[in-house]
Amino acid sequence: MNYWRMQLHPDDAASAVRHTMRSLGLGYIGLDFAQPPGDLTDVQAQDIPKSQRDYWDFAHVMEVGDFVLIVAHHYPCALVKVVGPYNYIRDPEGELGVWFRHFRRIELIAYYADCVTNPAQWQQTTMTDTISILRDESSLSYSLIASWRSQVGV
Repeated sequence: MNYWRMQLHPDDAASAVRHTMRSLGLGYIGLDFAQPPGDLTDVQAQDIPKSQRDYWDFAHVMEVGDFVLIVAHHYPCALVKVVGPYNYIRDPEGELGVWFRHFRRIELIAYYADCVTNPAQWQQTTMTDTISILRDESSLSYSLIASWRSQVGV
């Protein structure tokens, strides 16, 4: 089982929370590329721009049972558990709330604001990439997931 952190919005910071909540409400996490390479199961990691190699990991490394910290505007937003395999759709349906081509089904574990109800106490989690696997157990994001899991009993 791995821990990840991820942002759920296209290149649209002004609507990041709207996109995030819509994705979570639909039960999916996902991402997309400015220059779509197609189905990531048909692509080699070296064929993806270096700055987006973690996107390949979304299809090939992420597994059912992994936990993902969803971040919005550099603050924790939700904790989810991956419950489905990698999927790809050629044409996303924006009006249905699906802006991404690459996605996985998730189970929502909890919203951060329901666990830490005072925003003045929220821990900032600076994130400049779309997705990353968390390998350092002493990192803020890894520790947050571990303590959050313990708190909610998952």
